[in-house]
Amino acid sequence: MRLVSFNILNGRTLHDDTVDVRVLADAVRSLDPDVLALQEVDRNQQRSGRADLTAVAAEAMGAPHHRFVAALAGSPGATWTAATGREQPEDAAYGIALLSRFEVAGW
Repeated sequence: MRLVSFNILNGRTLHDDTVDVRVLADAVRSLDPDVLALQEVDRNQQRSGRADLTAVAAEAMGAPHHRFVAALAGSPGATWTAATGREQPEDAAYGIALLSRFEVAGW
């Protein structure tokens, strides 16, 4: 089993500081994880093209089981607030994610 932890820096590339979901997907594929823990994950943020970066990574690694948990809700520099757990999938958020190719018994 291959376990990987990856700080994705909001999906930004190191060479030009922009978000390209194809680069993120390629990076995840190259890691070939069975279980992947992600940090600094954007969901529906303008700076990352409103992408769901957890879903991008899940598709890239073939992980049918994944969860995103928001640490902050809103957008950077505008409406950041502590996440409450009541955020909706369409809400802009920033947090962590766990993805698995294997069935998960409980979250």
